[in-house]
Amino acid sequence: MTPNRKRGCIRTSNIYAYLLSKALLALLLLLAAQAFFYLSNTRIFHIADTKEWLGILWGNITFGIATIGCLLLPYFAANLLPFKFRWNKHYHRLTEILLYYIPVLFIIICDICDASYYQFTYRRLTGEIFNYLGISGNMGSLWPHFLVDYWHSTLFGLLLIFSTFWFGTRIQLTGRNQYRSHRLNDLVGLVIGVGVILFLIRGGFGHSLDWQDTTKYCQAKNSALVTNSGYNIVRTFNGGTLADTHYLDDRQAQTLFNPLFAPDSTVTAAFRTGWAPNAGTYTTLDTLTHQSARHFDNIVVIVLESFSQEYMGCYNQGIMPSFTPFLDSLARHSIVYQGRANGKKSIEGIPAIFSSLPTLMPFPITLSDYASNDLHSLPAILRDNGYHTAFFHGSYNGVLSFDRLCPRMGFAEYYGQNEYMADRLARQSDYDGCWGIYDEYFLQYMSRRISTFPQPFFAGVFTLSSHHPYTMQPDRVGQFPEGPHPLCQVVAYTDNALRKFFDSARQTEWYPHTLFVITADHSGQGLSRTYNDYNGWYRIPMIIHLPQPDGSPAQPADGAAPSAGPFAPAGPYAAAYPRLMQQTDLMPTLLDYLGIPAHAVCFGTSAFRNPSDGWQIAYGNSYYQLETADGKVAVLTHSNEEGNGHIQLLKSIVQQYNHRLINNQLK
Repeated sequence: MTPNRKRGCIRTSNIYAYLLSKALLALLLLLAAQAFFYLSNTRIFHIADTKEWLGILWGNITFGIATIGCLLLPYFAANLLPFKFRWNKHYHRLTEILLYYIPVLFIIICDICDASYYQFTYRRLTGEIFNYLGISGNMGSLWPHFLVDYWHSTLFGLLLIFSTFWFGTRIQLTGRNQYRSHRLNDLVGLVIGVGVILFLIRGGFGHSLDWQDTTKYCQAKNSALVTNSGYNIVRTFNGGTLADTHYLDDRQAQTLFNPLFAPDSTVTAAFRTGWAPNAGTYTTLDTLTHQSARHFDNIVVIVLESFSQEYMGCYNQGIMPSFTPFLDSLARHSIVYQGRANGKKSIEGIPAIFSSLPTLMPFPITLSDYASNDLHSLPAILRDNGYHTAFFHGSYNGVLSFDRLCPRMGFAEYYGQNEYMADRLARQSDYDGCWGIYDEYFLQYMSRRISTFPQPFFAGVFTLSSHHPYTMQPDRVGQFPEGPHPLCQVVAYTDNALRKFFDSARQTEWYPHTLFVITADHSGQGLSRTYNDYNGWYRIPMIIHLPQPDGSPAQPADGAAPSAGPFAPAGPYAAAYPRLMQQTDLMPTLLDYLGIPAHAVCFGTSAFRNPSDGWQIAYGNSYYQLETADGKVAVLTHSNEEGNGHIQLLKSIVQQYNHRLINNQLK
């Protein structure tokens, strides 16, 4: 290669110094992206002291070096080969573009995107993102919204991209003396270079660095600050596989928690007629005495997109503004639990709610190696016992593969955007332009469709309007209060859509015989410090509503009427029952309530059999967590244990979960 006469910051004929300079540049750019990731999410992370700061910094350097070594391995190999063609200018330009700039830009763009995406999932990107993008909606219409709404990420990303090329082109490799023999130097350089690269990729002389080792450097809840998205994606590209762990003896594990659900005649005898007061579980719900002689055959499960307890007055008791006046009013006539999600993605919430199957791995179940495992879900059990089953979701058919998952779970019918647009009352303007049909229109459609179902029926619906880009129905613009986050306004809109749905449902014949469950797929963005920690990341509503025989809502003890309008004062807020009720608890609880003699695998517990000691399990950034009703949290990492909670119970659940998925034992 002939000498380059352009002026540069660094000009050298030593190819090893050149490669080192390019690697250091890539590392500095990555560290800059990591700093931006933290600054974009400061409200989420709670760093204890200087020691933890230093651990995070050192972890960033360690994982950063491993990332550069891994992704630039082809680039290093192409330049370390002891052949003369590596000095050819065309070969040099090709390797620079394909093997250096593209991988470095991949690292940077992944980190910058994750700076915004992490606020939704509280997990760093992993290899499943490529599968997820293909089934997560009309991404072509969403990208412009992302670029504008997260303009700070867009600008900083463009700055780093410009810096990559500007500084990269100023590190220049000049020609070397062609009249000297470099064979020995090239061979020695190849051997040493390979050794250095392997050292970097492994992360040192000890065992090979693993993406789950992040918890060695800081608290597990801050582990996302240690690793980077590029490294996670590469190391989990085929990460949908579990290890058959053995924390405990199998008999001991089953003693602590047994996922096999079987009918219990004593539970059935006590609760077959409904949630009765003084029956051993809900001793404080004296307002529901009139329910004890009736049984609710139909079930409707309403899954709200991105609803947090933080937005609801019935959970925060007026400490923070409420954006759900209708649900606050309905809660006064319902059973309210301390709801908990088992994950932070919609694709994780639906299997947890309807199959009692949490996602305790980097990949969602439906995108993992166990996607084809046999399921024995709640809809299938009810279908086999004479129920008409149907699932409603207003997005396009195929989003998140729900239209394929629902039949596997036992839903006989699926109603999506296609079915809605075929309805005689549908209009093209009912489509929000991004995700699907506005909630107000789709819930009314659902009410009409349910009225055609034979009873008993089991129906699930998943709303969508309270999702980024938070598109408001045109004729509702300006009708709802704005909060500290754009999500608040669309939460209020969906709350009003629910009010209209219940107004319509009360006019039907099936309403008085239907039990309603209102929950969420996952929590939304935390607005306060309380909701940005282990105990707050997963707080969702869990409301069970049982209408009166005449179809009106049950009246509270003081006789106060429910709220009439979308923003009418809710009056005194309902007190939530202290038991934690996670999404995976719904299936065993409803089976107990209906008294159906079914056997199933449930990674949750029935509220009837475990009335006060509920718990919640979830998977974070390479760690498992288990929260109990007393607020204690146990954390199990790849190499450590944290917290003051029930660590043995957590180990038992993880061990049996892995074993059953690996061996296809979910039935």
